[in-house]
Amino acid sequence: MTNFERLQSAGLIEVHHSLTAEEITSINQLSATEVDALISVRTKLGDDFFKRKVKVGDSHRMGTMAI
Repeated sequence: MTNFERLQSAGLIEVHHSLTAEEITSINQLSATEVDALISVRTKLGDDFFKRKVKVGDSHRMGTMAI
């Protein structure tokens, strides 16, 4: 599974956000430790936190990653 796929599965990259090939390449170049840290933060703060803080389509806040 690629980093991009892992972050999508964890809810950090939403399917409706289109990313360029370059952005996906950048995501896939993150280390496993970096990806694990992003997923950990998402898990620890929880879905309710992100539902309150992130609007649909808002890609400039924590919770929805757009690189």
